[in-house]
Amino acid sequence: MIKSDAPISSANWPNEARRFIRDFAGFAGTTGIWGAALGITAAAFEGVGLVLLVPLLSLVTAADTTSGWIYKTVAHGLDLAGAQSRTARLSLLLAIFAALIVVRAVAAARRDVTMAQLQMGFVERVRGRVAQKLAAAPWPAVSRLQHARVTHLMSGDIQRIGAAANFMVQFLAALVLTAVQIAIALVLAPGLTAIAVGLIALGAGANFVMLGRAHNLGARLSSTGIALMHETTQFLGGLKLAAGQNRQADFVAEFEDSLAALKRQQFAFIRQQSRSRLAATVITGLVGALIAFVGLTVLDTPPPLLIAMLLIFARISGPAMQISRAVQQFAHMLPAYGEVSRLELDLAATPQAPPCQGAAPITPGAIVFRDVSFGYQDSRQSAGAIVGLNLTIAPRTFVGVSGPTGAGKTTFADLLIGLLQPDAGEITVGGTPLRGAAAVEWRDHVSYVAQDPYLFRDTIRRNLLWANPHASEAELWQALAVAGADDFVAGMASGLDTLLGERGILISGGERQRLCLARAVLRHPWLFVLDEATSAIDIPTERKILTAVVGLDPRPTIVMIAHRDESLSSCDRIVRFQNGRLVGDEAALAVQTLA
Repeated sequence: MIKSDAPISSANWPNEARRFIRDFAGFAGTTGIWGAALGITAAAFEGVGLVLLVPLLSLVTAADTTSGWIYKTVAHGLDLAGAQSRTARLSLLLAIFAALIVVRAVAAARRDVTMAQLQMGFVERVRGRVAQKLAAAPWPAVSRLQHARVTHLMSGDIQRIGAAANFMVQFLAALVLTAVQIAIALVLAPGLTAIAVGLIALGAGANFVMLGRAHNLGARLSSTGIALMHETTQFLGGLKLAAGQNRQADFVAEFEDSLAALKRQQFAFIRQQSRSRLAATVITGLVGALIAFVGLTVLDTPPPLLIAMLLIFARISGPAMQISRAVQQFAHMLPAYGEVSRLELDLAATPQAPPCQGAAPITPGAIVFRDVSFGYQDSRQSAGAIVGLNLTIAPRTFVGVSGPTGAGKTTFADLLIGLLQPDAGEITVGGTPLRGAAAVEWRDHVSYVAQDPYLFRDTIRRNLLWANPHASEAELWQALAVAGADDFVAGMASGLDTLLGERGILISGGERQRLCLARAVLRHPWLFVLDEATSAIDIPTERKILTAVVGLDPRPTIVMIAHRDESLSSCDRIVRFQNGRLVGDEAALAVQTLA
């Protein structure tokens, strides 16, 4: 059940904003500078166009503003251009004004395209950075992550980061435009502008106070989104179980609670934005009325100049409201960046070593565990731990692993393939310690098949080629034959190009396991680890598959974890675990390397 209505601290949002801005600026580089230059250019040309409104309005209204410095400057330029009559001057000014508008529009369009490219590129950079850190993180750190958290981060939260970047760019563009227009207004009428800017500043201060609440609501939205993702996964994963026991209503009720919580967060922010827009509209109206009143009754401002000022501040109201909206939206979206940063910190504690460079390559040979111990530090129980393990696995032997649930069998397999590093003791392969870069290289020579077979939502061919992209058609069918899967694949209408559905749902469990076995064969491994990988396959078929795997040339070392005695009967040797300790080694004296 979601508990996302609890108070969430928003005190650190300015620091979060600074980190986001630094990250975006570091990515933008010279492209960002070019986009900023285009924005300043667009604002500058619009400002010049607004200045031209004064002489234009003077010509249209025939008002006497010849004493103003703007009119004198423009008139001097018109005289140099040979425009003496009122019509000629008006025509030339209109042509210049139109040209300014066109140039401003071109610059603004180029600015928008450049900033859109930056926004999309930044989103993909963050997404790629998270994917790289997920791939490079130690397996224990990845295995502890909540799947819903990562899924939501890589989809919903990443999109919200893109929206935050977009609103930040909108804010900067509107800020530049507003600054230029205020500068023009200060040149035209300093007194009126000072009064108007004071009112605008008061509104901006009130808006700033609301940013903490916007960030708070955004943080709640992120946590609610993760919870909803979790509920969705649970809903889809358990729907068959629920349908079989007429408990679908319970799943739907949980799901609807999640949706209701999400809707509450969204509506709360919409209400806040609505209040902000109302306040901005009221302030804009007050500014316009005050400019007109003070200009006419106190400062005796000429009508053309007053009209130009009103037009300028009418133009400012749009960017000002955009600034108000953008900063609130930015604060609202910012928690998604915080979620990404926290995940990156969680994954960056002990990154894996890069592949070997200059070191002697790992060579096939005996796999030796010497006084190896491993425990899950964040677990309250000792289930799955390994204690003081001493074991030697000779090359090209077939070793069975048995023991009750929680005895440490899967932990042993993870240590064996180098996903986990021992807390104490050492593992060697062919005399090379299995740690750091050697562990990374070792996994290039390992095929691991788990009890829960994982297949991509793609064709059989693409699923097989994932293990060996350069495998030929003949190699694919040969691997399928070893896994006992060639007959049922050949019987499908599309053969290797048959789509398997999500996680291979369109075929049976035994067929999924056989396809995963075939995929493992294609790697031509030195070590074949089967972790309950044939549990859904009948005993006669399993024996045929194991015989075919044993007959591979060159023959790999095979380690098979199984509960069924019938499965273990094919092994050369059986080791048994209990409470993390090796308690049985049934053929230790009889094992010999097979040619």
